[in-house]
Amino acid sequence: MAFVPHPLDRPRSSLQLEREPLNDGGQGVVTRLVGPQDVVYKEYLKSAGTVNGQALAGLVEFGARLPHDDQKRLFFSCAWPTARIVEGNRAVGFLMPEVPDEFHDLIQGRPRLVELQFLLFPQKRAWQELRLPDLEGRIQLARRFAELVDFLHGHQYVIGDVSARNLLWSTHEPYKVHILDCDGFRRLGAESVLKQAHSPDWEDPLEPPTGPDLDTDRYKLALLIGRILARNAYVRPGGELPLLPGLPDDLVGRVRSTFARAAGPVGTRPSAREWARVIEGREWIAVSRPPVRPRPGPAISSPPRQRASQPTLPRITGRTPFPTSPPVAERKWIPVSPAGTTARLARPVPQAGITRPGNTVRAPEPVQTPVRGHGLGQKVVESAAYADQRVSILAKITDQQMVLLLDGLEQAAGALSVKQAARLISEPEDRTRLLIGEARKLLDVEGISVLVLKDGDKTLDLNIALLVEQFLEDEG
Repeated sequence: MAFVPHPLDRPRSSLQLEREPLNDGGQGVVTRLVGPQDVVYKEYLKSAGTVNGQALAGLVEFGARLPHDDQKRLFFSCAWPTARIVEGNRAVGFLMPEVPDEFHDLIQGRPRLVELQFLLFPQKRAWQELRLPDLEGRIQLARRFAELVDFLHGHQYVIGDVSARNLLWSTHEPYKVHILDCDGFRRLGAESVLKQAHSPDWEDPLEPPTGPDLDTDRYKLALLIGRILARNAYVRPGGELPLLPGLPDDLVGRVRSTFARAAGPVGTRPSAREWARVIEGREWIAVSRPPVRPRPGPAISSPPRQRASQPTLPRITGRTPFPTSPPVAERKWIPVSPAGTTARLARPVPQAGITRPGNTVRAPEPVQTPVRGHGLGQKVVESAAYADQRVSILAKITDQQMVLLLDGLEQAAGALSVKQAARLISEPEDRTRLLIGEARKLLDVEGISVLVLKDGDKTLDLNIALLVEQFLEDEG
């Protein structure tokens, strides 16, 4: 793959680094930049393999283009790449925010990262200084992890490697969480920066040959929540879940039931949003979710905004070894490629955002004839998410035309010419292009495109899997 420069690239020669590294891991060395920037640099080791520079640029672009509140959340909760570092025509590493001070504490008399592993075993003498959460604190942390995974999945990012070493938590209320090694994430359907990390004791038995996907993440989230609330590093769905005594009875019932469902086949595992609601105590109707399919990542486009510097953090080094306890196994590295798909998927285009009407909300155009059929189009039009879109977005396409269009695309595996689409909805080609644009407005959720015109507006692509995720996932 040819090297493509990115606006936020920085040459390796421009970095001023401290002499001692913060951490030396399996893929790279992390070193703090000199000065009050609270920024660190991860340089890849030669043994890590070939770096996919375009995938790394995609991570940088995503973070830089987020709305302010989401960007602030991402950079606080994730060690997210903010700039590629290049030498000549290759990426050799990246910059990222330093782990915030909240995720350090004294362990054996030294400030260390507070890793998930300390929640999974009974406390040992060697780390008795560490302030462990009570039962309510564990419940809060389990929910925070579920909310973070839901945030990432909402942007179609696969985490892949969930383990006791790359998840951090704060020791004070309100409890917060943080995730490391975010350069290992990949956009659903896109390639990863390096070989996918794989932590023993956290494997998904149903992981596809192509590597982790959103459904694999859901299984690992069940491991994470079950292990936090059981204080047991080895429980798995399908086996007994001996939760800690003292947890509320209603929560115990909900967690055990949801945890058991994670042992089910692909497409039935509880989502991160479901876990958050289960822990919170809100009612959730279980649904059968289709297998996860990939969608392409965003294109690299115009220069994004630079992130403003944050206050300087205390200089704390090193990842925490786990003293005098069962060892946490080292991660292995396995190849990963985009998962296969049975449908032709749409390539999303940049969106300015969802169009919202002003103070006056006009009702959608009435359907001229009854909508019939039980295909994808009918299900989408009858969904609560679609009804919400209809109320808030002015669109000239009728519900019947939407049903016909979606059903036709489903039967054609997600791809049609505009000429074929025009015949489906009985409209001239020029007006069909206009109505497709209207359909796109109704089907785009939070700026994520499901329906795309391509090839000079001659062909139409539908990301069927993403459409189902957005509109039908929560339907009872």
